[in-house]
This record gives sequence, C-alpha cells and structure tokens, in this order.
Amino acid sequence: MNDPVDTCGGIQTVSAQDVTPESGIACPLTIINATPAALWREIRDACDDALGQGHAFVAILHRMEAFADECFLADEDRQRAARYRQAGDRHNFVLGRNLVHHVVRPRGMSTPCSVSIGPHGKPFLPNAPAYNVSHSGRWVACAVSRDEPVGIDVETFARIQDYRDLLAVITHPAERRYIEQAPPDQRLALFKRCWTRKEAILKATGEGLSGHLHAIDVCLQRNEPVLNHPALLRLMHLTADQAEAAIALALNPSVPAVVAMFVGEPC
Repeated sequence: MNDPVDTCGGIQTVSAQDVTPESGIACPLTIINATPAALWREIRDACDDALGQGHAFVAILHRMEAFADECFLADEDRQRAARYRQAGDRHNFVLGRNLVHHVVRPRGMSTPCSVSIGPHGKPFLPNAPAYNVSHSGRWVACAVSRDEPVGIDVETFARIQDYRDLLAVITHPAERRYIEQAPPDQRLALFKRCWTRKEAILKATGEGLSGHLHAIDVCLQRNEPVLNHPALLRLMHLTADQAEAAIALALNPSVPAVVAMFVGEPC
C-alpha cells in the first residue's frame, strides 16, 4: 500500500457544553454520557444535532437489553431474531435494529423499517444517512454519518484464548513487528487495536472479514491515521474500558468531528 498520511492531531475529549475544537485538532471527539431515561429521544436529538453540524454520531449502549423491543422490527427481522439461540445475541440484534429505527431513519415514521442491502452486502436505508452497527458481549454501537463510508467495530474478545495464534492470519508484516517489539504488557492492547481497526475498515467498505487482512496496514504506531488503502478512511478509537471492550471507528476523512453518546451501566 502507499504510505498513509497522518493528518489528524489526535482525539479531543470535551464536555457536552463545550464542543468548540481547539486549534490544531483536526477531528475532535465529543463524549456525552447519557442516562437510560428517555433513551431514544435523547439519542435521536444528539444525533440530529451532530449531523446538522456536519459531524458524525456514534451511540454506544452497554447492558441495555431491557430496551430491546421487537415491536419495531419488520417481519423478516422478527423471524431472524427468533432464530438466535442465545438470548444475548438476540437482544443485540434487536437493539441494533432499534437504533436504526429510532436514530437513522427519518423522524416521524412509526412503522417498522426494512433494511436494504448494498452491492457489497452492506446494510443501508434509502433516503437516510449512512450508518453501521456492531455488537459484542453486552455492547451495541451504531455510527451515523452523512458522508460515506462509515464503519464501526466493538469487540470484547471474550472468545479469543491466545491472540498470538491470530497474528499470522490478520496482521500486516509491519503491524506484527510493531506488536512483537512492544513491551509485553502492551501487546494485547495493540492486537485489539489492530483487530478492531481492520474490522471497522472492512465494515465501512462493505467487504466483511473475508478480505485479505494481512494486506492492510492500519499503522498501529499512529493514534489517528488516515489510510488510502483499501479506501480513504480516518481511523479513531472511542473511549471505553479496554478490559471490557475496544471500539474503533472508520469514517470519511472529510468529516470534521465525531460526537459519541455512551448509555448504560458501568462496566
């Protein structure tokens, strides 16, 4: 791949009352901690405000299974939900669809929405902003942007026993060297950064995880790189307890800022 250009000076965390980027910060991140009360209205208001300013928006739900409401699902989605054997998987799917229903689609529509599938298998809603949903464990995240592409990945890594077994499969040679040369206590975190960045990229492009992961270099040494392969994308990490979950966002570099709303119980 060509050398990516690192154009962003880092992530800025500010309060909901002060969203003015500091000089030199190319892509600030505003974090809003919300409560479950009036969940969908608060998320939608925050999303509309962010998109109205040309920003991207991310809603992150943690331990919010009680809000998984199947009445907002189209018939095909209700049937799909019923096929999940594990209650947690079913709740995550339903919550993801609830986020699409309440946050992505145009306001004022009460009937369940049917999700369309793009040419690369990426879900979308006609006449609505671009979005992407991810879930793992008891975390569900939805990224919304008026500028394609956008992809998000949240991972708890609960099913991975030894990350070293996967290095040869998913890492670019430069990434593998960087991980192996890092202090031992930092290697697992770097692997998580590598994995979530790659999945966010492939979800943004619609290619899924069947792509050649080892051919993509996500520049682990950079906090917020802009890549030009396999697409022009900025990579960001959203604040979360790394021991509980890692969250990566891939989005169009032209998006000037990101607003993230966290809702749920503490880890």
